[in-house]
Amino acid sequence: MRPRVWRIRFNEKHDGGESFTDFNTATIIRKQGKDMIQELDHAEDIDWDIELEGTDDDSEHLILTSMIKTKAPKNPQGFVRTPCVKLWIQKDPFRITATRFVGATPSFFALPSSSAATAAWTPPTEEVEAVIWQTKERGFQYGNGAVVLSIERTPTARYMGFGEQGGSKFIKDQTFMNFFNFDNMRYYNVYDKGPECDAEPLYHSDPYFIEVNSNPSLQSQVATFVDNYSQVCLDIGRLDWLSVRMATRFNAFAGIFFAGDNVQDIISLFTSIVGRPRLKPRYILGYHQGCYGYDTQEKVQGAVDKYRQYDYPIDGMHIDVDMQDNYRTFTINLETFPDPKAMFKRLRSQGVKCSTNITPVVANVPCDWYNTLNEGLKKGYFVMDQREIDPSVTDSDHVRYVQYGKGDKYTTNPSDVDTRATFNFGKDTYNFRNNFNNKLEPFHGGVDYGGGKGSPGHYPNLNNKAVRTWWGQQYKTLFETGLEFVWQDMTGPCIGQNYGDMKSFPFRLLLEADGWSGDPTLQGVKKKAIELWSLYSYNLHKATYHGLNKLESRKGKRNFIIGRGSFTGAHRFAGLWTGDNSSTWQFFNISVAQVLSLGLSGTTVAGADVGGFEPPETGEQFCDPELFIRWNVAYSLLPWYRNHYVQKGKKLFQEPWAYDEFAQSSAFSDMKIPGGEYGLYRSVSPVVRYYIRLRYSLMQLLYDTMFENLLHGLPIARAMIVTDPYDGSLFASNEEFTRSQYLIGNDLLHAPVMKERDRRDRRKVYLPAPSDWYQLNLRAFDNDDSLGEALTWRVPGGKHVHYTASVHACWHNEENRLIQEQLPYVTPMYVREGAIIPQIPVLGFVPDRNDPAQANIQTPITLHVYPGRSQCAREESERPYCYDMYLDDGVSRDSAPEDAYLAGSDEIGHTSAHRRERLRGAFGDQEAGSKFTHVRISQTIHRVGKRGATSNKFERRLQIKTTWDKYPFVERDVGKTFTVVFWHDPKTRVDESKLATVEGAEAVEKPYFDRKARATVVKVPTQGKGEQKSFVITVPYEDDDHFATVGR
Repeated sequence: MRPRVWRIRFNEKHDGGESFTDFNTATIIRKQGKDMIQELDHAEDIDWDIELEGTDDDSEHLILTSMIKTKAPKNPQGFVRTPCVKLWIQKDPFRITATRFVGATPSFFALPSSSAATAAWTPPTEEVEAVIWQTKERGFQYGNGAVVLSIERTPTARYMGFGEQGGSKFIKDQTFMNFFNFDNMRYYNVYDKGPECDAEPLYHSDPYFIEVNSNPSLQSQVATFVDNYSQVCLDIGRLDWLSVRMATRFNAFAGIFFAGDNVQDIISLFTSIVGRPRLKPRYILGYHQGCYGYDTQEKVQGAVDKYRQYDYPIDGMHIDVDMQDNYRTFTINLETFPDPKAMFKRLRSQGVKCSTNITPVVANVPCDWYNTLNEGLKKGYFVMDQREIDPSVTDSDHVRYVQYGKGDKYTTNPSDVDTRATFNFGKDTYNFRNNFNNKLEPFHGGVDYGGGKGSPGHYPNLNNKAVRTWWGQQYKTLFETGLEFVWQDMTGPCIGQNYGDMKSFPFRLLLEADGWSGDPTLQGVKKKAIELWSLYSYNLHKATYHGLNKLESRKGKRNFIIGRGSFTGAHRFAGLWTGDNSSTWQFFNISVAQVLSLGLSGTTVAGADVGGFEPPETGEQFCDPELFIRWNVAYSLLPWYRNHYVQKGKKLFQEPWAYDEFAQSSAFSDMKIPGGEYGLYRSVSPVVRYYIRLRYSLMQLLYDTMFENLLHGLPIARAMIVTDPYDGSLFASNEEFTRSQYLIGNDLLHAPVMKERDRRDRRKVYLPAPSDWYQLNLRAFDNDDSLGEALTWRVPGGKHVHYTASVHACWHNEENRLIQEQLPYVTPMYVREGAIIPQIPVLGFVPDRNDPAQANIQTPITLHVYPGRSQCAREESERPYCYDMYLDDGVSRDSAPEDAYLAGSDEIGHTSAHRRERLRGAFGDQEAGSKFTHVRISQTIHRVGKRGATSNKFERRLQIKTTWDKYPFVERDVGKTFTVVFWHDPKTRVDESKLATVEGAEAVEKPYFDRKARATVVKVPTQGKGEQKSFVITVPYEDDDHFATVGR
């Protein structure tokens, strides 16, 4: 498929390779393999082919070698051919082995050199051919449609990825996983072991994993993706420690394998095949609130008003099915929401954008004015009740549906009216016998939210392109009324247990098989629902996304969907939240690792319901305050941050300010909560508010990493293994830290407290090698004009820090007051040496630059530049610390990069002009226009003087270069100047008479030294002069410490 990507397909019914077609599943970016290859070849500017050896009968192996052709004018042929991956297909016994040339892992120590300034961690250039992947002998087992492929593994190999799959560890081993989309509230219904069980099937399926540390001495990682819409099971060394087994129950087996040097390489390869997310609106990185129970216009508006009263930043309000008229999708109940247009308008004036819950069920209770139902019936757009008949079932009265609950397998009887849900209008009394396999009537299902809430209904035939187009058109009225984005729920589709198997479609219900779109062998073919289990939800997100893009009211605007489960590839259309969790430490314990794992498979915007949706089963009516604080703080820098919970007699509140009101009410004393807990309840609001404010001050950092995701596929929140691939301890002694610590971009590390603790509130933090680290010194206090705190001592990478992260210390019980200075120390955060971190003033929301009332709100940027080490005495050999900043309006589709930009991008390679439209589709939006400004900021540090001379004098040089300048409103949005803050290590000395010089532009003000902060401050124009639009700031300092001179 690519020089370092190969696919293995197997179908016991096929006689040979010619039985397979070139058509891909919808997961892959192009319908046919040849189109995908041609597209990516042009985009990546590579030329390659495949050599075949061993075709003679005497040969033990067939050998397929991917060969990259590189231009070489002096070569007689004009190019040279370099082998990339070799696949050795052993004939008897059958086995496949993959080899490639790989380099050695860099040594932790720098090699001795005549220069004391030799750079550390320089990868060796020599490469050796090594086995990187191998099946077992006779590795395929199969029968009755099921296939198992067994591959070899080494004793040191570890595994990560697996999407949203639960479990207490980020790196997994000796475990089993079951991928089968399931409405699994509380994560315990199949195995009854709860959220920390790897095996439990959840709402979303990503049967994708990366093998790491298989050969620690080599730069080689391999990833596996099992491309199958039905059930996939993975055995990672559980049955046999030296085996990995992958199994599919239906459809032809298709495994895609990726070979890279490191995890970043693997992510880029994988997302080039399955696609990358489209550019999302900036406001989705803000704080969001949702509640199943905001069932009137007054409650929705009242909640937002409270956030504004307590001066919280907030950008999103999620209105549940409460807003619908008798649970009719796409409708609004005008009795409880009498003026939705005015409500949406007022909320938008407060900076708040709204979504509402859209499920794929169309209530089928007759209604003259419900156009979605009536039109769908008239046009035959619903899934029909056509089934494959189970030969063991004599008639419809004996049909039973399979269910699981808390570890128990049981069946439900669709004919039994008494066991069906009771809705507001009464029992659903439809005649199952008359409807069963009728073929002329729509399938009759329904959704039950409990307590009489819900409705029977039909389901749009979303595996049909015409129906998907029609579905997208149904959003028109809601968005013209003022809705801004979509909350896609019950996506499975999730159906009441009396209507189908595993709370979804009946397994034997027949659906159109458009998962291999365009494949002529499947034209008009229908497959059982169980064979296409995750395809329906994929098409639901796809239909909604394309439908929104075509609405006249959304012309030119970026659209966003937050969905609840689908299959790999759906990230191109939607973000993901991880389903119905509950307010327990166990759910919190897995929630960071879930986000990091999803990021490995391309899902950039993902997260859990912060605070838990359901209450704990121990009877409490709100989330424990300590748990709530820890959950909010942990998510304060993760990409999707939504507080979401259920009322409806289950929970009293979960808004952070409500804890403060509760603690000061009579209800607090009535509930006999221990008096010592009073300060904890009072701490909730100020702590959570502080970290929301910190998030908003770092909004540019979050947005830059989201924008970069389009270019190289790397997630916003990154596991340490992604950012620090040469720290082998992350696979061994420090593996435990990979599940809770993460980085935003490459340089800001967050290590939230994830466990219930005593009052010392201490946690052990691991700082990855080889970098050194500084404790984060930026602040988000109210009315605070300071730059931040002076840097404390640097901490060498590879070390542990025992960090006191007390919540209880935030409130002085005797004096009944907040201890504000403790707020920044509730969680450990560290910055990597040499980092460049942008910070902006805290606003109450992300401005909509297309809204005249918000267009002129300025967010000036301060660039915080941290000290680093000298890489080499010779300037031409310096390796800079870099940061890429992207400035645009945050809402328009034409901001996305297209080929004119990608042609010169280091991340992508060169492109071909005649493939303009297709490249846009592969790497971004069809309306992409590159209307953004790209600013590259790079810092180099070197010794002053001749090479090899000893000197304690150094210079930090910061280049600010505008490499792409197609956004004309930079000055309007961020002002005419950047404030650049050079933070100094406590051991360095600064001459205040020689603070800084600026080349290529004039400093807006004279540089100054902030003695309290120990920082040099320079204000410069947002753009340099001349064609290069570049300037350099030079800051001298003295340092006697080897940190700046020798490396490790």
